[in-house]
Amino acid sequence: MANQTPRSTAKDSALRRLLPLMLPLLILTGCARQEPVNETLPILNQLREQQMAEQPQLQLQYQQAETQLPTDQEQQLHQFLGRKDPARIALISGPGLQTDMLESARMASVRLTALTRLLGARAIELEPRYDPMLAPNTLLIRILPNGESGSVTPAEAQ
Repeated sequence: MANQTPRSTAKDSALRRLLPLMLPLLILTGCARQEPVNETLPILNQLREQQMAEQPQLQLQYQQAETQLPTDQEQQLHQFLGRKDPARIALISGPGLQTDMLESARMASVRLTALTRLLGARAIELEPRYDPMLAPNTLLIRILPNGESGSVTPAEAQ
């Protein structure tokens, strides 16, 4: 019996040394067999859609490669802003019809600059944005709450 004690102690000692190495391997093997669950993206999309539905907004369309809104859509924009009388709005431009992403972003920038000039006389804080996920030639006017942090205006920078 005296011989069994050292042998069992040697086995116990070997198991104690292997256990810290084997446990992570067993855990990783079990994790690798499970299907990854990614429910975050659908939840985020649902929250974004819900937030967009709660904020007053207007969606307009540009004609082909035009940088100015058609007259009827420009009137619609002014009527929308007149009814809502917002302090802050986001001007969100989608991509143009161009297949080149850089050219499409440039077209959106030109359109946003033209809109900023058009609405510059109003006492509204404008926040131009580019969203490549919007449909091509789409302009989204979203009224922002006064407390939402956004772009820095020259007055805030001083």
